[in-house]
Amino acid sequence: MKKAIFLDKDGTLNIDIWYAYKKEDCTLLEPGIWGILRQFQQKWYFLIIVTNQAGIDKWYYKEDDFHVFMLELQKQLWITFNGIYFCPYHPDFSGESIFRKPNNGMLLQAQKDFDIDCSLSYMIGDNEKDIQAGKKSWCKTILYNSQNFDLKDFKNIPDFCVTSWNEIEKIID
Repeated sequence: MKKAIFLDKDGTLNIDIWYAYKKEDCTLLEPGIWGILRQFQQKWYFLIIVTNQAGIDKWYYKEDDFHVFMLELQKQLWITFNGIYFCPYHPDFSGESIFRKPNNGMLLQAQKDFDIDCSLSYMIGDNEKDIQAGKKSWCKTILYNSQNFDLKDFKNIPDFCVTSWNEIEKIID
């Protein structure tokens, strides 16, 4: 079985602006992320995006816009993700979905597609929904705390809480 790093997109890799979907709005959170992700790949981790993209369901942008954005993100990171999973649904528009975080449908699908051992894997995200999805899948969880959350407000406490990718690099072996 393989190990993976599941990554949220907005607020974890790129700056989270209101429904980031335009290629020109793609800005990395930190300049050195690409080097850290490459190190993880060299340690045989699969890099897999798992992201809610409700803006598609709300008609703010199209699925094609999301794919163009992802190509730009990969270009800026100088990497290719092993998998990109996204949930275009919002409960107010399409109803509940097992793929929408905090549910773990995207992680379970990737686990099946790539033969991943989630107990050897990590989920990195910037909010409690990401942490919940990771914990439901038995991953170790890392909160990239770009919003300065007070963890006492969380029902699901992450295994690690960081404010930089350099801290993440030190956690993942």
